[in-house]
Amino acid sequence: MLALAALLVTGLGAAPAAQALPGLTIGFGGDPALVSSGAATAPWLTRAVNEGAGMVRVNVLWQQVAPTHRPPGFVATDPASPGYSWKPVDTAVRNLSARGLTVLMMVYLAPAWAQGPNPPSSARSGTWEPDPAQFAAFAQAAATRYSGHYADPLAPGQALPRVRYWQGWNEPNLGYYLAPQYVRSGSGLSPASPAIYRLLQNAFYGALKRVAASNVVLMAGTSPYGDPAAGQGSIPVVMQRMRPVAFDRGLFCLSAALRALSCPGPTMLDVFDHHPYDIKGPTHPALNADDATVPDMSKISRVLRAAERAGRVLPHGSKPFWATEISWDTNPPDPGGVPTQTQARWLEQAFYTLWRQGVSTVLWLQIRDSPPVPSFAASYQDGLYLMAGGTKPAATAFRFPFVTSRLSRSRVQAWGRSPVTGRVTIEARRSGRWVAVSGLTLRKGQVFSTSLSLRGNVVLRARTASDTSLTWTQAA
Repeated sequence: MLALAALLVTGLGAAPAAQALPGLTIGFGGDPALVSSGAATAPWLTRAVNEGAGMVRVNVLWQQVAPTHRPPGFVATDPASPGYSWKPVDTAVRNLSARGLTVLMMVYLAPAWAQGPNPPSSARSGTWEPDPAQFAAFAQAAATRYSGHYADPLAPGQALPRVRYWQGWNEPNLGYYLAPQYVRSGSGLSPASPAIYRLLQNAFYGALKRVAASNVVLMAGTSPYGDPAAGQGSIPVVMQRMRPVAFDRGLFCLSAALRALSCPGPTMLDVFDHHPYDIKGPTHPALNADDATVPDMSKISRVLRAAERAGRVLPHGSKPFWATEISWDTNPPDPGGVPTQTQARWLEQAFYTLWRQGVSTVLWLQIRDSPPVPSFAASYQDGLYLMAGGTKPAATAFRFPFVTSRLSRSRVQAWGRSPVTGRVTIEARRSGRWVAVSGLTLRKGQVFSTSLSLRGNVVLRARTASDTSLTWTQAA
């Protein structure tokens, strides 16, 4: 892929037009600073746009929008039914859409009346065997409300904005979000969550497509790590974590034995998603064969492509890959985080490594650090900005990612994403000053990949008329 993508730049006269490469949409994955109501949200929305974000995920807790107890006459498919509380979601959709940001609406956590019977005390509220039929009813109500034709209750004569991208559930391979992960089977345990989630996903997909065939429905993003052995240790069975690649194999039933046990039909989805968090940075693959971090997307893709060939995922056709959550906390402020310069370097390396593996959309978790409540360990300090508003180097890396790697003694690969429309100049540090070594004409948000003739130790950066990337050093 890199060989096909590389552009050989031979001169610095007129800037050549860049060859069209696969794109990369970037954004944020559910930051309260971007989806809350009130005047404090506006400046963060402005920053998100200025940093080049194209999409923001809105996390919709089904149990908070739906009534705690179903009132008389409640119709779950009707968004106007008494008992529904849409105001916070309406506000987020209005604010994001007004700034030109695409909304990805993720729905999860069932109300008590839409869960399975007798949930154990160890199961988190909203996670125990959610009812697929009730999930579909809620999806129909939400899709109707945000169809682009539903009257805005605060603006007579106008409709609420259209939401086209949808996601049912979050990290279904974790007991924290979907339970049980396993059930007792003889003297051991058998996987349960893939079958539970398949029913939820197919019900969600069908409801959204009935409202509008143009709705795009993602699979829930899977978590990167699982537990060593189900049922061992002190973790309750319902709170276990299933390894993502094993979860996917179970979801798509890629063996006759699995199909005989739990697969009445294929899984319906338009986009495949995974959350490739990585403890040691974006160049370190997971140790376990069934875990998947930033450089391991091929593990996921092999399962998905096999499912496509076997007709175990529909509709037919190759599905795009997204990564709707990724981040690293920083020190400061979190004593357990990585240095801010390391976070910035890892961010742009992750963008490049995921793009190289065919990922077309990457959402960084937050634009701003969270309050350390109840502690740093229980909050997110992964923003591009500190809680007080100070800028981290990661803001530059997000807005203008630029990564280099040495291909040979005489050639260096330079990859990036332009923050503006116009000329992007790649410069090398020589004798205390910056010297142009390449130039490209690009659109805003366009990805470029260029092979440069450079020997020896070299420090590189990319620059536009108004912005400069972070620097990268390549050894001889």
